[in-house]
Amino acid sequence: MIKMLRTEIFKKYNNSEDLNRKEAEIRISLLVEPDNLEYLRELGALVYYKKNCKNAKVIYKKLTELEPENGDNFAFLGFLNYELEEYEEAIKNFNKAAELEADVSFIYFLLGNCYSRIGKIMDAIKCYDLAIFNNIDLYAVHIDFAEKYEEMGRFKKALQEYTAAYEIDPRDKKVEEKIKNLKEKISNDCNL
Repeated sequence: MIKMLRTEIFKKYNNSEDLNRKEAEIRISLLVEPDNLEYLRELGALVYYKKNCKNAKVIYKKLTELEPENGDNFAFLGFLNYELEEYEEAIKNFNKAAELEADVSFIYFLLGNCYSRIGKIMDAIKCYDLAIFNNIDLYAVHIDFAEKYEEMGRFKKALQEYTAAYEIDPRDKKVEEKIKNLKEKISNDCNL
C-alpha cells in the first residue's frame, strides 16, 4: 500500500484553477461527510500540492486517528513532518508506517533522509541500505522529488534533490545542467 504514498507525493494537477475547484468540491462534500476517508485523503494531497504542509498535516493527523492501522496515513504524515523539517516526528511516523506495511523501501529511503538531516549518519546508512535491499533506486527517487519540487516552484528543494542525485551518479549531464540553472535561478530570485 505504500505505493500510494509515492503516488500522492508525485501526483500531477493541471493548474491552480483545477486545484481550487477540486478543493472547493471536496470541502463541500466534507461538510456532509466529515469523516469520509477518501475525501480527507484527496484534500490532504491537494493541500500539500498547494504547498500548505501545515494544513495537510492536520488532515493526515485526523486520518491516522480515524484509521490507526493504515500505514499509508502514517507514512504521508511522516512525509509532511519531513517537509516541515520536523525530523524527530517524521521518524516516529515513518517507523509506525513501517510496522504496519509490508512494502517499506520508500519509507526506508525517507527515514534515511530524516536521519541524515539530523546528523545520525549511521542510522541513515542503515535505512538507505534497507531501501536498496528492498530494490529502491535512490537516484531515481531523488530525480522524482527534484522534478516534483521544480514543478511546484520549490526551487531550493529541487536543487537539494538534484544535488543528491548528482552525488550518487555524476555522469548525467542533464542533471548537472539542472543544478547550474537552479542555482542561477535561486540567486537571481534572491537579488530581486
